[in-house]
Amino acid sequence: MTAAAPAPAHWPQLAAALATLPLPVAVVDLETTGGHFEQDRVTEVAVLRFEQGRISRHQWLVNPQQPISAFITRLTGISNEMVADAPVFADIAPALLPLLQGHILVAHNSRFDYTFLRREFARAGHAFAAPSLCTVQLSRKLYPEHSKHNLDSIIDRFGLNIAATERHRALGDVLALTDFLNLSLQQNDSQNWLNHWPQLTKPYWLPTWLPEHLRQYLYRLPDSAGLSVWHHPGHHTPTLLTHDHAFSQIASLLQLPGAGDRWQHTGNIRFIPALSLLHAHALKAEYLQTHPATPQAAAWYTAAFVADHHGRLQARVVPLNNGIQSSRPYGLFAHPRAAKKALAEWAREHSLCPAILDIGGQGGGLQTPCPVAAAQLCSGDCRLPEHIQQHNQAVLQAAPLLPVCDWGAQHALKLTEFNPLSGQTITLHCAAAAIEMADGQWYFDDALPRLFKQRLKNRSGIEVVC
Repeated sequence: MTAAAPAPAHWPQLAAALATLPLPVAVVDLETTGGHFEQDRVTEVAVLRFEQGRISRHQWLVNPQQPISAFITRLTGISNEMVADAPVFADIAPALLPLLQGHILVAHNSRFDYTFLRREFARAGHAFAAPSLCTVQLSRKLYPEHSKHNLDSIIDRFGLNIAATERHRALGDVLALTDFLNLSLQQNDSQNWLNHWPQLTKPYWLPTWLPEHLRQYLYRLPDSAGLSVWHHPGHHTPTLLTHDHAFSQIASLLQLPGAGDRWQHTGNIRFIPALSLLHAHALKAEYLQTHPATPQAAAWYTAAFVADHHGRLQARVVPLNNGIQSSRPYGLFAHPRAAKKALAEWAREHSLCPAILDIGGQGGGLQTPCPVAAAQLCSGDCRLPEHIQQHNQAVLQAAPLLPVCDWGAQHALKLTEFNPLSGQTITLHCAAAAIEMADGQWYFDDALPRLFKQRLKNRSGIEVVC
């Protein structure tokens, strides 16, 4: 339900100060079944909304669709019986979302409320993100002489009038928090008080130089993974950005020096949701297939096998460019010297002729004395014309086992990404820190080696192919 709005006279100075900010302000509190972001659910929501001097109050009891423990009932006063006939979060989401989207969300320990809201909206099928200010941080900035900044300490310090039965209820805590904002404004220079807001608001609010249609679009983005496509008038190729926290990262990007010159002439933006940052890169690869772009030089190297004029495969260390690769990369190396050393060790391990492979890259091939044959460790028959096919087959069979920088013994993977909120999954086929595409081509980006290394720390959904 939504309660009637209190009169603006309750906080006239606060309402006037907040009206100078570039966005409306929503003071928010949630009650939940517990503190686990994935397992627990919301039981109550309260919002006090400030917009251009106007104040409105909104509150709902929410059926969490799971039992409320006796401990939580004792803490909040919210019982299973109270929420039995209450709407579920998905039912209130259409009314709640406009009260928060495009607002500065203010909460005590705002990460808690912000994370719960993002997850609940995602379960209900709505994208949500908002600039957020944590009043714990604001209290620390304004009152550094105090060691405690939890809400109970603030209530005691300011002598705020809140009944025991209203503490740990969403609206009671929102009203107490608003009283704190009001009193802290009165006790401090108003401009200094306001100066803390852009410093403490994370994610940032969007800059005023951004065209209004883009601002509205970006405020509707989620703070989750995806690919953003930025179209610029007069440019044939759009800018592609991959994200694991789309709104936060774009908001930070637009705060950088020179961002106005770089982005304010953007014509439009398209956002494609992803299940993870790796999936966002796979979506970028799919986009590049239909919108080709010139590959960009990367800081990594791989091995390629090319036939000499006799048809024998030789090894070459080549740069691994960002973008679409027509063939699979074999091995991943940070430096050509490391690649040549690894190729020599790999050839020895798999009994491949280093002279035919021309690992040194001198172009000697068959004219180069073979150190293995010279040491009488092989007959040298591999150089005979009738052994070309045997040599090539052996090379191609062993090529996928070339080392991959930072992957250890894992050369190729099947990696399944899973979104627990939507239940969606996607399986990526990966080798040498590149992603295989549906048509057999491969995609590589400078960021992928680090992302795969991080992903390998979580073994769930990973199948080692070789």
